This record gives sequence, structure tokens and C-alpha cells, in this order.
Amino acid sequence: MKKVFNNSLLAQFLTVIGLLFLLLFCFYTNKTYSTPIKNNLENLPSKRPSNLLNLDESIDTIFNLVQKVGAKPVVNTQKTRLKKNETLSSALKRINFTNYHINKIINTISKLSSGPKILSSLPVGMIIEYSNPSDLTGGALKLNYTKTKDIFVWQDIENNYKSQVFLRPTRTEKTLIKGIIKNNLYISAIKSGIPENTLLEMISLLGFSIDFQREVRSGDSFEVLFTKEIDILSELVIQTKPIQYVSINLSGNKLNFFKYEDKFGYPQYYDENGKSAKRTIMKTPINGARLSSRYGNRKHPILGYTKMHRGLDFAAPSGTPIFAAGDGIIEKAGWNGSYGKYIRIRHTGTYKTAYAHLSGFHKNISIGKRVLQGKIIGYVGTTGRSTGPHLHYEVIKNNIQVNPMTIKLPAGKNIPKTDINNYKSQVQKILSQKIAIEKSIQGKKLAINEHDMSKTLILN
Repeated sequence: MKKVFNNSLLAQFLTVIGLLFLLLFCFYTNKTYSTPIKNNLENLPSKRPSNLLNLDESIDTIFNLVQKVGAKPVVNTQKTRLKKNETLSSALKRINFTNYHINKIINTISKLSSGPKILSSLPVGMIIEYSNPSDLTGGALKLNYTKTKDIFVWQDIENNYKSQVFLRPTRTEKTLIKGIIKNNLYISAIKSGIPENTLLEMISLLGFSIDFQREVRSGDSFEVLFTKEIDILSELVIQTKPIQYVSINLSGNKLNFFKYEDKFGYPQYYDENGKSAKRTIMKTPINGARLSSRYGNRKHPILGYTKMHRGLDFAAPSGTPIFAAGDGIIEKAGWNGSYGKYIRIRHTGTYKTAYAHLSGFHKNISIGKRVLQGKIIGYVGTTGRSTGPHLHYEVIKNNIQVNPMTIKLPAGKNIPKTDINNYKSQVQKILSQKIAIEKSIQGKKLAINEHDMSKTLILN
């Protein structure tokens, strides 16, 4: 009996031990598998924050900024602008800051991220709001050094100078502008309230389909839908986003183009049926100009005898922007004899374009550099053999100058059939936005931008 009893106790003991091991195994198993699940949840993509730099928002005046950061009080704030060839140090000297305070201010800005680079690249005309220091009040500066950022410099209650970068608050507005052409498209569009950079984009887009010199007449109309970003503190338009929709009515012939992003995310434009608005080369690479001399034989205005004119002349004021007629590589940019300042662009193995008598080149132009269609490459002038400011424009096919007005140019790529339904859905979405804006301003002038036009900034 004793042996049986001992065996029974041993069996019960082993059963209990087994259950304990089983429970421990389950506990550690759950803990082990919970760890990677938790990590996966933490590493899931999150929404991108709107302020990646984590900057505080700027405020309208030094007085309010002083209160925000707890700086030494200021009085008698004034404003000036950074002059040509001035540094911040020399500007502060001009507005009666002492060398001691100037050194402290420059030193604290230098300690900011990219501080030395900021100090060496402050823009001419930058607004400097300031308060001179005294025994009872602090010195302070507010520098609007870019269109989206301010630098604020102040003295704390212990008279130490500190500085910080602030992000200027902005808002976006969808804008629909309609207008009637009275003289030319450029002047009428500017008067209607279109920012100049949006207008240049509009002209570049329409330039593939329209001869601005011969097809646009008084009484024709246009409309454009775009988004603008506005600085809340100054109510200035600081930039615009690509046009969503543009339309022009030429004596009853209406052309409509809609934005649709390609597979790389770049905006492209097509008509209602998905046909590309682009051509290999623009008909006219300039706007607001008068066609003063056509392609063909003419009596040369300087040489005095009949000579073949192998291009088009567009009379326009000096400084008028000139656009690249197509995507390509800058083949020549410099002085070219009687052509004066001259640019030649190679577009394909077949086509090149040339631009002569320029007053100057855009800062980004250099030989061998790629340019995009519609981008500014230079400005109208009267260099070389010229009687007045104008653009001499040539289209070169297989190294022979041809008439830009009569040559048939291949179109850009149309919307693929496999994507046409998506495109038409986008067109309907854009038109719905347009109708919604029209309804919201029914009975009012169809120009959403009601700000004083003198305040509008043109920023490329």
C-alpha cells in the first residue's frame, strides 16, 4: 500500500509541474510574438506634416513677436529696406545701431542653421523692421528674408541677443478670372488681375495653337482657373500653382485646355478629347509684340538692298521676355556677329530655333544646358545690326531656315486610350470646380482676386 500511495503522490506532483511548465510556455510565447506586431504598428506610414521644419508661425509686428518670445520691451519700431551692395552690418550701421549691438546681432544669426549662408544672400529690397536699443528698451529686428520665412532677433531681459526663424502663415485660394481682350492678350489679362507668372504660363500654353499676332482680335475673351498662395500677414500673392483650366474664344472658335499630370507627376495639358495642347515648337515665342517683318525677300532696312529675310521679326519693348519655343539643349548663347546677342536651341535631330538681337540672357542660360518649352531664355533688345528693339526668330529644319508661320509641326503625345476615362473624369472635376466658383460669385465681377493690384507680387 505504501508503494502505491507513493506512486500516486508522484503522479499528482508531476501533473502539477507539467501544468506549471505549460502555463509558463504560453506566457512567454505570447510575449515574444507581441513584440514584432507592436513594432510593425509603430513603423506604419503616417501623414506627412505640413510644417516639416517645425517652425513657429511668424506674427505681423515686432511688438507682437516680443510678447510671443518674452523679449525685452521695444518702442518706436521703424522700417527700412536693404540697399544694393549693402550687408546687414552696413544696413544696421546706417540705422544707428552701435558696433557692439551689430556684432551681437550678426553673431546670433550666424549660429542659426545655415546662418552664414543666410547672411551672405539677403535679398536687395528686403524689409528690415527694427527697434533701436536703449537703457530701458531692447533692440529687435524682423527680417523678411524669403517669401515664406522671417528671422526675428531680440534682446532678452538679461540683454543677451537671441534669434529664431519663423514661418510666414499662408492660405490658398482657387481663383477663376475671365476677361475681354481690348488691345492685346497680355495687357487685358494683367488688367483683369492675373498674376504675371500665371499669365506667362497661359501664353506659353496657348502659344502652341494660336498666332497671337494674326488670330487674336478685340472682343475675344479668355478665362483661366488656378490656385494662388497668399501671405496672410501682408495679403500679397507669393506664388501660384500650375493652371488647371484655360480657355480662349477667338471670334467664336473656342479652345479649352485642361491640366492632367503625367506618370512622373508633371502637369500636361489637353483639350476635351485628350489631344495634346503642345506642338514640337511654339508658333510665336513672345507675347505683346507686333510682327514687323515676315519671312521672305525684303529691302534690308540698314543695308538698303533686297535681301532674303530668313525669319520673323517681332517688334517689342526692350526687356520683353522671350520663351524657349520647345524643349531642347542650348547650342549657342553669346555674341553672333550681326545677330548681336544670340541663342540657338537644338530641339530634335531635325529642328532648331534661333533668337537674335537680345538685350540679355536669362540667368540660367548656358551652353549645353537643357531648357523646357515656354521657359524664359532671354529678353528683347537691339544688339547687332538692328534699327530698334525687336526679336528676330528663326526655325531651322535640317540646318535650313524655314518659314515659322507655314511649317507643319508634329503635336505632342495625346492621352492614351487606356487612360481616356480617367482623363475625362478629371475634366468633369475641373469644370465642376469652375461652376462652383461662378455660382459663389454670381452677380459680381468674375475675378476672385479683389486685392489691390499694386500689392500683387510677381514671383517666378
